[in-house]
Amino acid sequence: MVRHPLLAGLGLMLAALLIGLAAQAALAGGKLEPVKVEASASKPDANGKQTITVKVNIEKGWHIYANPVDHEDLAPAQTVVSIKAAGKPITAKVKYPGGKSYIDKAVGTYKIYEDDVTIQAELQKASGPLEVSVKFTACDDKRCLPPKTVKLNVP
Repeated sequence: MVRHPLLAGLGLMLAALLIGLAAQAALAGGKLEPVKVEASASKPDANGKQTITVKVNIEKGWHIYANPVDHEDLAPAQTVVSIKAAGKPITAKVKYPGGKSYIDKAVGTYKIYEDDVTIQAELQKASGPLEVSVKFTACDDKRCLPPKTVKLNVP
């Protein structure tokens, strides 16, 4: 049986497309969600200041990039918490915990978060509910998932 090179190439492209679609379906179906995020707010103090607490739970074997990540090339992947009120960004002093140093032979040394991480943000209480966004990239030893932003409403 003689195969045409064009057909063989199309077969490989189709196989790659199907694998990519299966990976997207697994992600969309919630089968690969190694990071869980929760957010809560303290009651405002006498001066109207309040603290938002973001708890991130990372499955064993996975990590997310710390903030600061301490590696210029990985800066776009570092974890970022932002807060909005009525759809507009509000100023908050976000306190990120120190990350754990991680050494990758190909990339070098950078900082990550593993297991349970608590991030706090101090802000002046805004009227109405707050939208807390947490942007992160989750990786294990073999792959990184696409960057993800989790948005949570906090009363």
